Amino acid sequence: MTREERLAALLAQPERTVAVNESAPAKLLEEVTLPDLRVLADSVIATAAAGSALREARQQRNLTMRQAGEASGRSAPRIKAIEDTGTDILLGTVVEHAHALGYAARLVLTPLDGQGATIQAELGAAESGDWASETVLPARKKVGARRG
Repeated sequence: MTREERLAALLAQPERTVAVNESAPAKLLEEVTLPDLRVLADSVIATAAAGSALREARQQRNLTMRQAGEASGRSAPRIKAIEDTGTDILLGTVVEHAHALGYAARLVLTPLDGQGATIQAELGAAESGDWASETVLPARKKVGARRG
């Protein structure tokens, strides 16, 4: 079972009451809500997915971490941290490193409820030199059918 699957299973469990030692510092007693936990989990999953994708891109190019670091102006240990750990990765780092590996980066926003269009944006300059974004209608909807 992957880390993402374990995290999803954890989030799917019902909330439980936890006994807390009264002598614990007040900050430890702050309530963490399920939405807070979901945001944190989403962040961890997104970071792991980005790191995994960059590792795969490097491996497809048959580059060592050192070579990939030289291409993107980072050290081999930083490349390892980007690819392998839960270290938060800035979006700009993902874009720069992907470009250094010869890949374009794209952001895809898909409505969780299935309502509305999927939005895609190129992260970095498009071939034409302009910033590009596009809207893609969901496959299950007819392009001409609109509600008024």
